[in-house]
Amino acid sequence: MSLLKVAFAVLLPVAVALSQPRGLQSEAACNFTNAPGMPHFWDVSCRENSSSLGCLADGQNPECRFCGQGDYKEVLCPASSCSFVNPPHLPYYWDADCSMGKIGCLADGVHVKCRFCGEFPYNGTVPCKAGHTTTPAGSCLFVNEPEMPYFWDATCEDGMLGCRADGMHKECRFCGRGDYSEVKCPASLCTFRRGLEPPAQPYKHYWEPLCWNASAHILGCLADGIHRQCRFCGAGEYKSIPCPPGSSA
Repeated sequence: MSLLKVAFAVLLPVAVALSQPRGLQSEAACNFTNAPGMPHFWDVSCRENSSSLGCLADGQNPECRFCGQGDYKEVLCPASSCSFVNPPHLPYYWDADCSMGKIGCLADGVHVKCRFCGEFPYNGTVPCKAGHTTTPAGSCLFVNEPEMPYFWDATCEDGMLGCRADGMHKECRFCGRGDYSEVKCPASLCTFRRGLEPPAQPYKHYWEPLCWNASAHILGCLADGIHRQCRFCGAGEYKSIPCPPGSSA
């Protein structure tokens, strides 16, 4: 075999992989002549009925399927279409209705359609799609969703206040209320609605459990329009509110 053929054989799979949108590679199974701008994935259910919407996307493999956009919007893309640099601790799925600014969207920091759901602080605002959601192994898992705020704390050890909140994972931690009021909730529990994005720096926000409990804890509260405990601080009209360590810009 000539060196040219060897080089071609080595480089072809790389070229095919790079031609697909980042995070939407379908196991290098689809074989498009020209890379589509449409999300696609490998769906074994298409083998039984290749005429199903989106199947035979590459014109060769029945299992190659378009999803989540345009004429194929009703075909749900798998959560594996998200591409996280670091594995998250919240459930997520691919939501074709996501757009910039919607709660939970752009979860992986790459794809707008990648969306967090289900667990605090997205419980009550973003329900997960049954059968199309990925729940990471490193995430809280409650039999009944609690009203108490919680978060994933990698520093947790057995015996520390609030840790093992779900009874299973020691890193799952209650915070900011009742018996756990001394455990500070992270500013990341704030979830800003579309149109209520945080002001530009030097404005910051943090989680204040005392919001609305007294006159000194009213200004700046309900910053995200959802949680009264989410509070602006440190600048402009909120200059009188000191920002504690861990506040987010």
